[in-house]
Amino acid sequence: MNSAAIIVLAIAGIALILFISEALAPDLIALMVLCGLGIGGILNLPALLSGFGSPVIVTLIGLFIITSALNHTGVTAYLSQRLLTLTQERSEHTLVGVMSLAAGMASLMMNTVASVALIAPVGRRIAFRRSLSPSLLLMPIAYGALLGGMATLLTTSNLLLSTMLVDRDLPALTLFSFLPVGGPIALMGIGYLTLLSARLLPQRSPMDEWTALQETRQELTKTYVLGTRLFEAEVRPGSPLVGTLLSKSNLGHDYGLTACAVVQGRTRHVPPNPTMPIQLHDLLLVSGRPDDIVRAAESLNLAISDPAESDLQLLYANDNELAEVALSPHTNLAGQTLGEIAFRDKYGINVLAMWHEGRAIRSHLNEYPLARGDALLVQGTPDRLNILNREPDFLVLTQLPEIPRGSKNAPIALGILLVFLVLVGTSLLPTALAALVCGIAVVVTGCETIEQARASVQWQVIFLIAGMLPMAKALEATGITDSLAGSIPHLLSLVGLHGLVLLVFALTVGLTQLTSGPAAVLIIGPTMIAVALHNGLNPQAMAVTMGIGASTAFLSPIAHAANLMVMGPGGYRFIDYGRLGLPLVILAGLGVLILVPLVYPF
Repeated sequence: MNSAAIIVLAIAGIALILFISEALAPDLIALMVLCGLGIGGILNLPALLSGFGSPVIVTLIGLFIITSALNHTGVTAYLSQRLLTLTQERSEHTLVGVMSLAAGMASLMMNTVASVALIAPVGRRIAFRRSLSPSLLLMPIAYGALLGGMATLLTTSNLLLSTMLVDRDLPALTLFSFLPVGGPIALMGIGYLTLLSARLLPQRSPMDEWTALQETRQELTKTYVLGTRLFEAEVRPGSPLVGTLLSKSNLGHDYGLTACAVVQGRTRHVPPNPTMPIQLHDLLLVSGRPDDIVRAAESLNLAISDPAESDLQLLYANDNELAEVALSPHTNLAGQTLGEIAFRDKYGINVLAMWHEGRAIRSHLNEYPLARGDALLVQGTPDRLNILNREPDFLVLTQLPEIPRGSKNAPIALGILLVFLVLVGTSLLPTALAALVCGIAVVVTGCETIEQARASVQWQVIFLIAGMLPMAKALEATGITDSLAGSIPHLLSLVGLHGLVLLVFALTVGLTQLTSGPAAVLIIGPTMIAVALHNGLNPQAMAVTMGIGASTAFLSPIAHAANLMVMGPGGYRFIDYGRLGLPLVILAGLGVLILVPLVYPF
């Protein structure tokens, strides 16, 4: 091994240690790798900077702009609402399964990065709506997209492998060549994510809008001492409430209680409609004094219990939020009670507590005349709260995150995305050029402002990829790849065909973690296909094995751009990827070992 090869391996090893230790930012480490290869004399300047001119970089910039437009025009919000409705009553495990499956299905029709860029914002919004940490969903979405990429030709690595076969006058891989092998692996992988990812992933989030919202909720709940005054009441047989409209139940008038939510079977009414009839075995989440709760339970035959943590999340169900509202200095409502101004009926907002004369009040709210300086803890949807904020009598003090709504440009943004998919799927334009054209189109058509487009580009991802791509050229230039090729025939005689399949898979997976799937394919693809032809083996079997391995980017954030896209929003650390991804690597290896020889006999 020459000195240049030793330098390259040393740089790669040091970079891997830095990535794992998180001593420095990933993009800074990548740029340091770039500098190391240059200072060491491994590559000349054009080769060093070739990563910045890579089609992958242009593709990512275009995709960032397109997906940002989908978010700003409300397409992402619409998708999240549909998926939220589908998973609203489901467990966290089911939610993970649905989101990872959605990403996998999207990867069958588009580039893996594009599918993550489309589904990840939906996952963030659903986590936001369900008061979950985004870390629970975002990595399963990225891994689901990678699993889906195993089953289709439409990933960068698989397209490269097909091109290598064609260059050698061999049959090209078709759209469904990877499906018999990658499909079962993807389904088993998504099943694993559904069952175990919640246990293996940290409940962690960056300092973003979700974290700010959680802190706001906790602060409001603490300020108004709401947690100690919430109770769950089940309507038992013989209760006079059965069949009674909520507005006629006199829970507020006779007992000073506030109904925050009503659960009827699998349906959650938040805030409950005053005209809804109460049914047997309904669960009422009520706020009030303990002695009033006891009186209501005795008189109305209710089973009272302290709410579970999951019951407290009912306060935020159906897109509702808690907010603090103060009386405006110019209000004309001073001296009137909430009942007299018909606050609930007029605004469709529930009042859970009141700050009156220096103390929090949580019961008999309709009995206290409002005064300047009073504040209300209210429960309602952002739309309703915005309406209240426009009223001259009230000021909404809580800063709620903006929720994008549908706009007239939503069909245009969605249409541009479909055009992009058609251009790429039919090879009318190269992927990078198609992404750039469609990225410009969303700005020109008004779906995205130029400022929003600039802000949408994740420069950490750009610098990381541009810095690591030259590593593939360095491995080839120093003869490391030739050394690998020379050892394959000898290994074949030792391990046999099945051993060779597993070895090629493991080698591709290992290089993918250090560089990327496309880089790994470019490094060993030509060599392995040549080895297959030289030894009379099925080159398509070799190509499919490498394609699955190139999509098995589950051990590090730098292995695939999809992993990097969720690293910041999910608050992940380097080690989190390996913790969840190692079983997926083993699962994919077993799938390749069993299925490749069956589908593509050697």
